[in-house]
Amino acid sequence: MWVSDSYEDIFARAELNFAEGDYKSALEGFQRLDERLSRLRPALLDRRPELRGLLVLSLNKQGKIHHIQGEFEQAIQIYERLIEIVPENADNWRRIIALVRIDMGQTEAGLDELRAQAVAHPEDFRLWLAIGLECEALGRLDEAEESLQRALSHATTPDDKTEGYLSLFDFYRAQGRVDEALAAWDQAWAAHGHDPGYVFPLYQMMQEAGDLERTREYLRQEKNPLRKGLYWGLLAASEGKPDEAIKHWKRVAKRDPMEFDEGHEAWAEAALRVDRPPEEVVAALSAILEAGDLTLRGIILLAVAEARLGHTDHAEEALKIARDVGLQSRPRREKLAAAHWALFDELVADDEIKRQLRHYFEESPEGRSSEVEITITPN
Repeated sequence: MWVSDSYEDIFARAELNFAEGDYKSALEGFQRLDERLSRLRPALLDRRPELRGLLVLSLNKQGKIHHIQGEFEQAIQIYERLIEIVPENADNWRRIIALVRIDMGQTEAGLDELRAQAVAHPEDFRLWLAIGLECEALGRLDEAEESLQRALSHATTPDDKTEGYLSLFDFYRAQGRVDEALAAWDQAWAAHGHDPGYVFPLYQMMQEAGDLERTREYLRQEKNPLRKGLYWGLLAASEGKPDEAIKHWKRVAKRDPMEFDEGHEAWAEAALRVDRPPEEVVAALSAILEAGDLTLRGIILLAVAEARLGHTDHAEEALKIARDVGLQSRPRREKLAAAHWALFDELVADDEIKRQLRHYFEESPEGRSSEVEITITPN
């Protein structure tokens, strides 16, 4: 057990604050630890590698918090300190600085740093993957595809190959290049020599493409009854069969989501679509969130359920958690996707609550609808 106010205790409390999303307290804790450790003589730090390790970890966390909060200059200053303290990891810190520069609008400077490192380390799978993902987010699709392909050419382990092909699947899916996406999907799992444990991206993609026959084909392969029932209902609704849709959703809503390891967001959406008490949805999703198993869509649905209860503040707390996921992802997302707004807008009736929370979401692309709106009144 750590002594109160020891270096380890300060770090542990700051880590807990960070995990809980209390960035202000976490930053204060990591800065306090930084100040105390920085006062030690360099010779002592050399003799005590565990203390130097705590200093590096505390600086890294400070940089991450500044980055999350959009304090880009402060983040860069922290990572430049890390280059001085741990020069053997300088390439890693420079890559992070490059990503910070991209996020602060210095796109060319950030990409040029990543490209320079790729020239210096041409066989680095993760570096090419990072360039591909960043370029895709920036709309530089030719360079994105080329970089993702180059990443795959340097993938040496089954895990890297699967990750690379799944990234390519997502890229092709976003471009509506369905057949190429399917080929990438098959190659992703061939790399591991087994079939995937899930198929929902395939029937989702087919439904997005309007190919209902292949939607049914892949949906029949779904083993999770929560997802299977929800999407059979969505498919029926898209075909103008509201009564059939409601039957599917009611069967899902009657199940206990806690009996399943995944698909909780599907249960919540089905329950909300047939007007099950939102208190039930909040209770279940809150428990799953606390366990760390709730998907981003599930967090959006938690906000929907809170909004239905009239709890604007609770709904906003859920949306802040969801937004933090995007702020810590690569590429970084400042706001929740327009598709999430389409879901929130459809399932929440209170216009005032929607007005207050609209700023958490991106605007829908001009002339496009991210999802088909389905409005059904349960019997």
